[in-house]
Amino acid sequence: SQLVHRGNRFLPREASTCDDRSNNATGGTAAPSDPFSPAGANSLNVLCVATSEEVHYYLQGRYRILSVPHGLLPNSFGGREYGATTIDLACSPDLSAVLATAATRRRPTFSQTTALAPARARLFVTTMIPRRRHELQLLSASYRSIFARLRDAGGGLGSALASWRTALRPLDAKFKGLLNLLVKYGGAAEGGADSVRLELLRFILSGRSTISGNASGALDQFFTRAQMNDQLLVREARGIEAGAASVESALRSGTLSSIRALVYETEELYGLAKAQRTEDEPNPVDADEALFLYSSARHLYLAFDACLGRVVEARIRLRDLLAWMRGTASQVRAWGTASDSIQRQNARARRISNGVVKRVAAFLSRPMSSPQSKEDANHRGLTEGIIGVPLSDFFVSEKNPNDTSTSDSDKENVAVHGTKRILSLNSAVQSMFRTSAVLFDRPRTVFAQSLNAIDICFEVQHSNLAIHTRVGWGAVDTPHDSKGDDTNGFFLPRTVNDDVSIDDCPFWTLIARSLGRTVEFIALPGRFSIESDDSEGFYLHANLMIPEDSEVTNIAFYGDDGNSSLSPNLNEDSATKEGRQSVGFVINCTDSVSQEAREELWVFKYDDIVFRKVDFKRNLKSEVIISGTELNENKSTLVAMADVDENGASSIIVPKRRVLNTHPKNSQSQRQSQVNLCGSRGTGGVITFGASTFLHMFDLEEDEDSSSSVDDDEDFEEDRSVN
Repeated sequence: SQLVHRGNRFLPREASTCDDRSNNATGGTAAPSDPFSPAGANSLNVLCVATSEEVHYYLQGRYRILSVPHGLLPNSFGGREYGATTIDLACSPDLSAVLATAATRRRPTFSQTTALAPARARLFVTTMIPRRRHELQLLSASYRSIFARLRDAGGGLGSALASWRTALRPLDAKFKGLLNLLVKYGGAAEGGADSVRLELLRFILSGRSTISGNASGALDQFFTRAQMNDQLLVREARGIEAGAASVESALRSGTLSSIRALVYETEELYGLAKAQRTEDEPNPVDADEALFLYSSARHLYLAFDACLGRVVEARIRLRDLLAWMRGTASQVRAWGTASDSIQRQNARARRISNGVVKRVAAFLSRPMSSPQSKEDANHRGLTEGIIGVPLSDFFVSEKNPNDTSTSDSDKENVAVHGTKRILSLNSAVQSMFRTSAVLFDRPRTVFAQSLNAIDICFEVQHSNLAIHTRVGWGAVDTPHDSKGDDTNGFFLPRTVNDDVSIDDCPFWTLIARSLGRTVEFIALPGRFSIESDDSEGFYLHANLMIPEDSEVTNIAFYGDDGNSSLSPNLNEDSATKEGRQSVGFVINCTDSVSQEAREELWVFKYDDIVFRKVDFKRNLKSEVIISGTELNENKSTLVAMADVDENGASSIIVPKRRVLNTHPKNSQSQRQSQVNLCGSRGTGGVITFGASTFLHMFDLEEDEDSSSSVDDDEDFEEDRSVN
């Protein structure tokens, strides 16, 4: 896998700062460690992963934006027939081009390159990441945040339901015993909470009159049970009220913030969908789906606000009901005792106000706020039915949670808000999960449509490979006869003969391969579509020779694509001009006298390399064949340590050089150095391995305009650190 950080190159600094609306009252910016800070606060990271079957793109390491098969390892493609065991990835700095190569267990040396089987690869080219970098950055942050908020909301609702049921469990047990007594005394049928509500209301209104019939005896026995002991009731009342209060506190402190954030983020996502509508290409975000998701988030918030109101109402009713039960239990025990008995004194001391009795009688006489059939109300407890607040209706699921499709019933659930029906919060969250899955699946389709793939067969295997993309002259709306010499900021390859098809190319994909003493440069023209039967395509080819007794052990392109955050170009209509462009080689030079090997970093410009045009040739598997042409020194470019005679070479390039380390010539345990060059910042780093591991940091733009140094001069400012 390869993780490429490109946020600072893609986005201007204004777009990567945090919005003040997300901060507290004191202002400031969101902490970088906050994983759910606004979309613009996080850099765009793209993780490219190659498995045995597919290449995956992950934005922020979480949002899988694309999965595309490479077909390099199955036997039908021929990968394993030639010993290919793994997939190597080479990515351009802006990830507009990714080359997947079937790699072997052993890497060829410069003496073995022609003896090994052909190397097969698949090149994936897309312009969506560079062009849609801002939308992708917002999408990745929205994807990460929306699903995390939904998970937090769902978990908070589940915890609140568990706490609510735990708080009501003592009362449910008491009322279940009362229901059994009523059934045994014949005062109630199997009516559940409605029967208990009716008998309690009759008891308040008529007491022990004959109107209640046998039910009065059941209520007398209920209030005189040991479970209705005053001290036990006081303790249970405190626990129930504390449990109900904890439910409200948990909902307000945790779940409420997640649902509010969902409303804000879905609104921003809908704004992005409306703002980015174009006629010439599909929009990654569907505006209708984004609007429905935003509406769902709003209705979820309104339903949650109604749920909080019901929690407050339930707490008030529970407090009144518990106070009435305590006072009534003392009164029932005092019936038939002497006027000066302790039971009478306790009853007088615990007598409740007339207002409490009226409020209890009022909610007992009112119908349920959300009537449902017996099958739909199985989740309700007896206490909920008695107090008339079916709070659990907000937390239950109304459909199969494994259903991942967006159905018409989801939109109906949104539309019924405001009626007498309670909108289930869990069902609303599940509906948003389904809608979000559909919404964030569309960019994958758009990305796949923008992806061009071409199969390549390298007749000669390489030991190292690097890939890069350049902006071509065809991206400029300028007539070809007026370009003159002003090609700065664009890549216009030099060829032996002028060719209009080369001038018209909007962008180029460059591949550099190490073939021992030779480095092969391949320039593939950027095209909007590449058909498997296309026979009119072409590529440009050039060879670079390095001195004898030298070998290229690593290659890295060094380029500034013009999208640096330090100097952003905010004009969408103007063409983006590139900055400095170079290529870096890590060279292993052998000294025949001292029998030592020396590792050096060579950096040079390659725009003046002369390419030759080669027409596409395809094999029976429709692969573009990159033929292994014999090395012709007269048509190659020589990369020399200093100005020397050309010796038949078409041109000579003198690179900037830096010695990295030295080691014995035949050292078998020496690990290859790793190099990374950053054109937007003008720096480079090389990690060398030996007795100690060194990190060499270079300022590659130091003395950029001065002439290249001779053999022993140091060309780069270096800051070395050791691990």
